[in-house]
Amino acid sequence: MGLAVDALFFIAAFATPVAVCIGMLAEGKGSVATKLSTSFTWHPILMTLAFSCFMVLGRWAYVTDSLGDKVKQRPVHRAFMALGALFAMGGYAAIFVAHVQKPTFFGYNFHTRSWAVPTRVLHDLFGYGVLLLTLTQASMGLQKLAKLSAGVKVFTFHGTLGKAIMLLASVQIVIACIIWPWATPLKILIGVLAVGAALFGAFYPNVSKEAARSLSQA
Repeated sequence: MGLAVDALFFIAAFATPVAVCIGMLAEGKGSVATKLSTSFTWHPILMTLAFSCFMVLGRWAYVTDSLGDKVKQRPVHRAFMALGALFAMGGYAAIFVAHVQKPTFFGYNFHTRSWAVPTRVLHDLFGYGVLLLTLTQASMGLQKLAKLSAGVKVFTFHGTLGKAIMLLASVQIVIACIIWPWATPLKILIGVLAVGAALFGAFYPNVSKEAARSLSQA
């Protein structure tokens, strides 16, 4: 991989959170402006940074030639993936603060005793599933690090699960676009960018079976 492909990874990684920031903060047609002082504003920003940005860059660290061998790639991979997990937790904390006073969780309003529309319920439940997988993945990553120092490989499906999490998170972002009152062009743009980043991060470059096996077992 050359510098041009490295650049493509970074463009793909930051495109979605930049588009979401514009949609959340910009005044005018096609956006629903919010303020950085509100906790809800940070939920989509932190979540897209977590999954569409840092996790994509986490895989980039394992496929780029710019970092050298795996000894040099692994610390960068761990750093990006740790940022992804931390930002995902921050994104959940933001939505927790926004909903705790109502209180509304799992798509259910405990004050009015009523369910939200099906797409919002799906977004909530699906989101908890993705977050749980992310925390599980992070835990396995820490255990892999401890075992690797002893020359033992564990959780050889770790890489495959990471790709699945990126893809599932992109579906979650698409669901969020459906329920959020942005203009249709902005919804389509963010959905396409999120899915594109996940596909790019999970499957590019098209490596051989031997290399793919090496990545998944690293």
